[in-house]
Amino acid sequence: MLVTVVLLIGLSFPQLYGMEGYAVASGSMVPALGVGSAVYVKAKAPELVEKGEIITFTTDTGGVRITHRVVKNDKERQSFITKGDANESEDIQPVKWKNLCGTVVFSVPYAGYILKFLGSGNGKGAVLFFLLAFSLCTEMSGGEIIKKERETD
Repeated sequence: MLVTVVLLIGLSFPQLYGMEGYAVASGSMVPALGVGSAVYVKAKAPELVEKGEIITFTTDTGGVRITHRVVKNDKERQSFITKGDANESEDIQPVKWKNLCGTVVFSVPYAGYILKFLGSGNGKGAVLFFLLAFSLCTEMSGGEIIKKERETD
């Protein structure tokens, strides 16, 4: 139970510093970012993003988030040329500045699986269940301590 609470706090802590966490779903950034890693991304002005930085962006339809390395920041066209480290060639479509979510600040291997689960309906239900169970256990054990203290007086 305590492990769950510590895990939840650890995974949400970066949000206090304005970061968003995303799960890596493909191997396009191996070895830098493995499948199942959690990447923590912080917003950055597009014109300040430099070649070599890893960014997370959305597709034009906004449905998918992708994390790739910047090959070129084309300030004239206000777009990025990106490439996955494990990919042979650059991405076909340039990434428009407006689609930038931010730059990757750090990553945690395998924690993306947990982020993905916690974002699901089952994950949210599990968190609620564990928090309620923890609260109930705390209340029950607190009552037992008071009862034992009264018995010894």
